[in-house]
Amino acid sequence: MENSISINLPIAVTYGALENVLKQQFTGEVIPKPEPGKEANPYAQILDVGIAGSSGREGTIILHVQLKILRTLLKRDRVDLYVLATVGYDNERQQVFVQQFNMESKTSSSFYNKALEVLVNKVAYNQIIQRTRVSLQDIIGGQLNKVNGLLAEGLKLKGLKLLGSVNQVAVQDIALLQEKVSLNLQVQANLEADIFDLLGLMPPKESEVLS
Repeated sequence: MENSISINLPIAVTYGALENVLKQQFTGEVIPKPEPGKEANPYAQILDVGIAGSSGREGTIILHVQLKILRTLLKRDRVDLYVLATVGYDNERQQVFVQQFNMESKTSSSFYNKALEVLVNKVAYNQIIQRTRVSLQDIIGGQLNKVNGLLAEGLKLKGLKLLGSVNQVAVQDIALLQEKVSLNLQVQANLEADIFDLLGLMPPKESEVLS
């Protein structure tokens, strides 16, 4: 099949959409995560997560993490942490990573805030920052296999059936803006279309629109 196409698709993702994903993935998780075969002894449990763009500069996000502290020394029901993080993206490797971060705790006790910040910064660095390189290529690869499986059998859309394969999907130039995350999605594919309902692809008559 030689019907090669290349698409460059700009995409915008709202922070609200990202926040829903973060809530699903992290709410209820403990910090640090227990290692296999070892007894769990967590510092805290994540109760809620929020995310927003920073008005200060592009490339920076604000994370709001609500924790329940589990250790006796610093035990409290709820603590709000605010993390200002600068995020980078490696186009060649298609990896998202945290370049630097600054965390603040908001409680009525300055001593408690300082102790908690030292504790969480240490845990955050060891457990989170050192492991923050997320490979979008690995994530996309799993979805690409599913899409190509459907295309091999014939993916039916309105009035037509697509056959072929998607060869490559690359995410390029991620930018963290104040209101949204923008990126470019580059797709290369070999596709052909079989039309089985030409009438269904045609626009409605003017009389049908008015009725």
